[in-house]
Amino acid sequence: MSDAAPSRYVRSTQGIAGYSPANHTGTSNQRLVSRDTVGAQYLEVLIGTIVKGHGASRHFHPNLEQAGFLLQGAGISEIDGAETLARPGTWRHYRKGVPHRVTVTSDEPFKTIVVYAPPYGENRDSVVVCEDNHSPGHATASAPGMQEAIAKRPRFDSPHFSGLRAEPVINAEKSGAEYMEVFDLQLAAGGGASSQTLHGLEQVLFVRAGRLTGEIAGSAFEARPGDFVFVPDGASHAYTAPEPSGAEVFLIRAFPSLEQE
Repeated sequence: MSDAAPSRYVRSTQGIAGYSPANHTGTSNQRLVSRDTVGAQYLEVLIGTIVKGHGASRHFHPNLEQAGFLLQGAGISEIDGAETLARPGTWRHYRKGVPHRVTVTSDEPFKTIVVYAPPYGENRDSVVVCEDNHSPGHATASAPGMQEAIAKRPRFDSPHFSGLRAEPVINAEKSGAEYMEVFDLQLAAGGGASSQTLHGLEQVLFVRAGRLTGEIAGSAFEARPGDFVFVPDGASHAYTAPEPSGAEVFLIRAFPSLEQE
């Protein structure tokens, strides 16, 4: 598959111009999965890079939630008044309305995956800058029927999955997530998902180690470490880990708000 044309569903940071996000200093974001790049409706995924001594001012998103996975660097992270040391290898989930900020302390640039659901797109109506380090946040009310919608979401007990271990990292039960889920997937050699079509969600696979091959909507793809693979809502898809060592993958699933349905 290495000689095949690159798939439009596979995204990497190579050649993607950065932009300076609002309420940040010393920061460059590269938007990989969005409405403009792949037609995503339910989520936005980007890579953010921040230099030492800079970061995000204290803010919150009243109508969307955010998650981040630190790839390199270190910093001081605050979530709703509680400060912790941010180190590589850790996911963080910010529920809607929860104030948060980060300041980079490492000489090595702070590089993080950022997920927004619903998409943020630098919309000024979706962010509130806090007046100080103690001011509370506030969130829009959850839509009626949200808990029933969460309970009906597809689970990992399908016969379409084999040779795969899925560990939930972010979901409603673990972190109060409403619009997203994150799983840590460990795929054995030849493990993965046989052809299936899922409705009512979009998916992003981030390859941490190994290699994935498969198809999305009839189009073949190959993804290597550092690549993001987007699966649209309602698209047939299948993937496998062809290497003898298998693959390590994050699976991000995003769902429409009830207002979008």
